[in-house]
Amino acid sequence: MFSREEKKLLNTAFFNGFVRHMSRQHSIGGGGGRWESYKTGVKGLYFRMLTAPVVGISIDIQQKDPEIRALLYDQFLELRRLLEAEWGDAITYDSVYHLDSGVEVSRISIVLENAYFYDKEQWSAIISWYEEKWIGLDAFWDTAGDIVKALAR
Repeated sequence: MFSREEKKLLNTAFFNGFVRHMSRQHSIGGGGGRWESYKTGVKGLYFRMLTAPVVGISIDIQQKDPEIRALLYDQFLELRRLLEAEWGDAITYDSVYHLDSGVEVSRISIVLENAYFYDKEQWSAIISWYEEKWIGLDAFWDTAGDIVKALAR
């Protein structure tokens, strides 16, 4: 296992490389200039990069009001065909998911199987996978974001 300092150095090295790699890609869905901190425009709705224990991307609906969270989650279920067109059909839908912090969210996620974030030799494949999935998520958000934003108001 890695020490906390070693993990920090690996994280920094990976994300610096990821940012450089993605600098040639431009968001069409309005996520802002940084893919790893994508701006959804909806309070309590986050697009996150997962690095440990799995490599993946998640859509976390972290509304404090459980009824609003359920409403937004149901809307994502209604839009699932659009998301599946971009991400493929290996998407996991969890209406109730507990973050490590104990916070309850609804999570929609996709995982890169058999990937280990802290193996530098896998970084090229991981970055390529993240690029493909982020661009797909961005295209989905360009199409469906206004629907979700209107519901969240």
